[in-house]
Amino acid sequence: MSVIKSYDSTAERLPDTESNDTGDNSAKSSSSQVVNHGISALTAAIFIVGEMAGSGVLALPRAVVDAGWIGLIIIIVLCLTACYGGTRLGVCWEIIEERYPEYRGITRNPYPTIANKAVGRWGSVLVSASIQITLFGAGIVYLLLASQIVQDLMKPLVPKLTFCTWFIIFAIIITPPMWLGSPKDFWIVGVGAVVTTTLSCGFIFIQMMLDGIHQTDPVPHKSKSFLEFFLSFGIILFSFGGASTFPTIQNDMLNRTRFKRSVFGAFCVILLLYLPISIGAFFIYGDNTNANIVLSLSRGPYVLLANIFMACHLILAFLIVVNPVCQEVENIFNTPHEFGFKRCLIRTCMVIMMVIIGVSIPSFAKLLSLVGGSTVTLLTFVLPNYFYMKLCDQECDSWTKRDIPCYMRVYMWELIFIGILGGAASTYSAFQSIFDSDSMSKPCYSF
Repeated sequence: MSVIKSYDSTAERLPDTESNDTGDNSAKSSSSQVVNHGISALTAAIFIVGEMAGSGVLALPRAVVDAGWIGLIIIIVLCLTACYGGTRLGVCWEIIEERYPEYRGITRNPYPTIANKAVGRWGSVLVSASIQITLFGAGIVYLLLASQIVQDLMKPLVPKLTFCTWFIIFAIIITPPMWLGSPKDFWIVGVGAVVTTTLSCGFIFIQMMLDGIHQTDPVPHKSKSFLEFFLSFGIILFSFGGASTFPTIQNDMLNRTRFKRSVFGAFCVILLLYLPISIGAFFIYGDNTNANIVLSLSRGPYVLLANIFMACHLILAFLIVVNPVCQEVENIFNTPHEFGFKRCLIRTCMVIMMVIIGVSIPSFAKLLSLVGGSTVTLLTFVLPNYFYMKLCDQECDSWTKRDIPCYMRVYMWELIFIGILGGAASTYSAFQSIFDSDSMSKPCYSF
């Protein structure tokens, strides 16, 4: 899959077709920079939707219920904010290509490159660490969700197998596929992720409407605490946290200046997937909404199909998000690029680490809130705007001068401060919920 290409340790920068240009040409706008091979704007949008949608669809409904009716407004606001941040990242890379011709080919780890050019090495280290934590955390969440769905599917056949048992079984089953190479060349993975998510959302919504038609009892809604609100806020943040891979997707595009269109189109689709299910859960189930919305639905063929398609999506998503983390660790240990024992050992150890964390904190909602309030907030809502302003403020005689209107600068600083405050509150709430004795999830190994 192209999303992974920029992380691939074997990737090489394509020859710079304009490296012999004059100074004027090397500094001209990246709007004219087009690589010879790459994905289209539509394919890029598909990759964004496939990478972001999934866990958000399952977890958002309960998050909206815990946030209250304002949660529906928060979804729209954060969607617009994340979309704007994504477009700023796209412009940041255009600036990098405009100023540094050597980056006009395929570049590995473009987000850290943006950070390095904007603020220096500390920014690059921060972004790299945040990306790895985000993707590692997302991998655990996908594994937990997939195990929960498999348990629900297999309950009629093996009712005595618990969720924790399925979690370990699923981890064992999914380990061998992790030993294989990167799925960078299989564009069908991105399409499959989008199709399975869309179909699952459709079946979930149909069953919601059927439940609503036959509902006679009043929908329960109780007042929410500070902890519940910011836990839900962190989950909503996570649901729009795809920015960690945005620059890599843009880097694989045929015409990178069209990435802003891809971001806008992708977020429109994501909002269309998120809103109907969140609204339905709020008005049909209320406080009876489960952390995984599928578990709140009445049993039937639509739920069965929704589970099957969502399980397929989570499998694809797990392999996609974990692969860059594995490759980063392999680079640290100088692991050969070819298939071999060392690669298998490292990736197996990665799964073991995920299992240890997963069985210790089997509540995927708390992990979502923790990752969403911390690294996702940084990568999606804070750093894109900050890096954009820093790059625009830099000056050089050979660079095109970029001015940011005062009102836009104020708007971006507001987004940064709101992101920091909201993310900090969500992270604090997640830690408190994870380690609080009253609300702590019971580890799988406790007796």
